[in-house]
Amino acid sequence: MSDLKKPVKGRRSLLLAGGAAIAGAPLVLAGKARAATPDFAPGYEGFSMSKYDGDDSLLRIQKKGELVIGTSNDWPYSYLDAKTGAFSGIDADIIHVLAKMLKIPKVTVATASFDGLVPGVLSGRFDMVGDSIHFTPDRAKVVDFSFPTYFYAETMVVKKGSGISARDISELKGKSAGSILGTNYSDWIQKTPGVEYRGYKDAQSVVQDVASGRLDVGIYDLPVMAAIIKQYPQWPVEIVKAYVPRTTKVPANFSRYIFRQQDQQLNIATSRALESMQYTGQMQAIIARHGIGEG
Repeated sequence: MSDLKKPVKGRRSLLLAGGAAIAGAPLVLAGKARAATPDFAPGYEGFSMSKYDGDDSLLRIQKKGELVIGTSNDWPYSYLDAKTGAFSGIDADIIHVLAKMLKIPKVTVATASFDGLVPGVLSGRFDMVGDSIHFTPDRAKVVDFSFPTYFYAETMVVKKGSGISARDISELKGKSAGSILGTNYSDWIQKTPGVEYRGYKDAQSVVQDVASGRLDVGIYDLPVMAAIIKQYPQWPVEIVKAYVPRTTKVPANFSRYIFRQQDQQLNIATSRALESMQYTGQMQAIIARHGIGEG
């Protein structure tokens, strides 16, 4: 990552200074009293709290002192360590920083299947989905997304010696293909004519069925598939080098977090914190430490 350059004292700096002065002035809304502004931890460069007063979702969490995260126990992104029980992974590291920035002392984890994450946040079982999840038009109808966090693409795995060398799912006619329930990849497979779809609860089961010959092709996140193959070298599985990912590096394809649409205060504050982490290089440092994606 290249060093971030501080803005020079020019027209842009003067405009920013003027904006800060205005932001510091009291704001009077006709016929409506301004709600309290949530507090936040000082010392984080580029981070300030929005004075959005549409709801008090963050204030409620700060008062409670606990942020409840929903995760599908999604190693290596967002999971509970089997030995220690600690919330671990790239998203866990990001969320621990977020909680400090937003002055929330406790992070509690609630687990659900991946296809149960959206229903879980909608029902109020947890405050946000703190797992690696991506934008889809259907999800956007019922939940809101945070500022983008990090990027990775999908891959295709097959049994060694299968002879399958597809560049796209459309070339798998007559084959069976599987992925995790509720993912974009499952949607793509199901919408491809002539391909038999099989849904799974976890990526390890996908790879295991490919290795045993019960499934022709598995499609899921490249970092996860590569890690599983490395963890189980005895399984005769390989990545299809010819496969061209459909996931391109545009904002809509970055991993994000999910919130209830009415919880705008919490979403805006989280998004501003994520922007600050990108600006200062904290996000890139976390990603580099895990070595599983790009900022």
